[in-house]
Amino acid sequence: MSEQGRAHDEAVSSIVLPAGTDAVRVARQFVADNSDHLSADLIEDAQLLASEIVSNAVRYGRPDITLRVRLHPPGIGIAVIDAGADLPVLPRERPASSEPSGRGLLIVDALASAWGVTPTELPPGKAVWFDIAQG
Repeated sequence: MSEQGRAHDEAVSSIVLPAGTDAVRVARQFVADNSDHLSADLIEDAQLLASEIVSNAVRYGRPDITLRVRLHPPGIGIAVIDAGADLPVLPRERPASSEPSGRGLLIVDALASAWGVTPTELPPGKAVWFDIAQG
């Protein structure tokens, strides 16, 4: 289920996530299992942001959903790839406190060192990615 590679001192692992709500749990565990030598705080942030992006992919994207973890010590990069055509957009303002959703990308924007959305080579599809640097 996972694939390992090495390029320029970077380790890359990927997994195709299960459909539905189990995807977030599996993603969090996969991030933890593939975050060797990173601080506990950085791993927790990476798990949180991966959870937000995977949740969006499950809700708005299309299968298959793939999670890719790239270690580039002292940081980590994560991408979530799905076959959905709609590209996520950062909200211009925070949703009202009564709104149950709409904060995921705001959280990513606040915690990630960099993040973005890249359409896949064979549309439809996209990769939503982020990097976190050891602070």
